[in-house]
Amino acid sequence: MDVICLKWGDKFNHEHVNRLYNMVCKNLDCDFNFICYTEDSNNIDSNIIIRPLANYDLEKWWWKLTLFEHATKNITLFLDLDVVIQNNITHLKNYCVENMLRLIKAYWKPFELKEFDTNLNSSIMIWKGDYTDIWNKFKKDQDYYMLKYNGIDGYLDHNQHEKLLYFPEKIVYSRLYGYDKKNYWDTKKYDEPPNDLYYKPNFDICIFNGWKRRRYEGEGLKNGKYLLDDKGYEGFEKYWNWSCYIC
Repeated sequence: MDVICLKWGDKFNHEHVNRLYNMVCKNLDCDFNFICYTEDSNNIDSNIIIRPLANYDLEKWWWKLTLFEHATKNITLFLDLDVVIQNNITHLKNYCVENMLRLIKAYWKPFELKEFDTNLNSSIMIWKGDYTDIWNKFKKDQDYYMLKYNGIDGYLDHNQHEKLLYFPEKIVYSRLYGYDKKNYWDTKKYDEPPNDLYYKPNFDICIFNGWKRRRYEGEGLKNGKYLLDDKGYEGFEKYWNWSCYIC
């Protein structure tokens, strides 16, 4: 089994990679390779396999689509660097269906979505097989897709929907947005998130979608405040402060 992550630019650093590796070691009871795709491998744990990013004109989350450039024979589990693994995730491999891509469904979005919005989230993905057409279609007209969608979630949902499956409820929740149709931040009604961020210790993974993402305020996005900053991780340190010497 391959567990992979991707680090590009300066939003994340080696500490995020290393702590994700620690959490995987603690919570995955099977043989695995931990692989990091990055253009800067400085200070990343020596037990982590480094694969350099290709020379493409991409930014931010769009780099994730390069993970489908080549077919894979192994079960491949992708994890965003800002997720927190709270419980054992060995069972996730059972959700892998060859030639289908399984992602998160945002069950905390029960409201009507805008035209190009989506209730899909790619913070966690699992697959096995040949998905090169996902990359090839995007690469053929990447400027068009990057303008049309606010990230790869929209691209996958609206252009590759027949290949997608979803993790069931009560496995993944959002620190900022919630976990089901009764417990969520209704962004249609309230500009500000709830005073208390969501915490469900019985769920396996918490995703921090919205971390270090600015919202428009005052003169625009550049001067806007973060929806979710490092304070959101307070109390979660116990999940990654663990030695990985047994890996």
